[in-house]
Amino acid sequence: MISEYGLANEASIHGDVYSYGILLLELLTGKRPTESGLGEGLGLRKYVDMALPDRVATVADRHLLQEAKDGEGSTSSSTSIGDMKVACITSILHVGVQCSEEVPTDRMQISDALKELQAIRDKLRKHLQ
Repeated sequence: MISEYGLANEASIHGDVYSYGILLLELLTGKRPTESGLGEGLGLRKYVDMALPDRVATVADRHLLQEAKDGEGSTSSSTSIGDMKVACITSILHVGVQCSEEVPTDRMQISDALKELQAIRDKLRKHLQ
């Protein structure tokens, strides 16, 4: 999909939210919105949306899912951390999809996106303590 700013002449809050959502999707998938490997006729948003929530590991950047190289083994603790990584990535991708809805008025408000992202961060911090 082409950026909204490529189609319109003026900036808007809705366009900024869309761009923020696409940026989140790019960061967590490692893919560009116009990348050809997303599937025929699919944009990045649709590619991610189709994977939510059960196939996130297939769309997330593989570097985000790798075990830390600091000696994490196959213990229940590392499994728990891996599950938490997938849960956090899933939640963040969901925010990205909601921010990049096709219809501008259907998009998540940026203040709500911030609250969601802060809640995800806090949940991860609590889990890692």
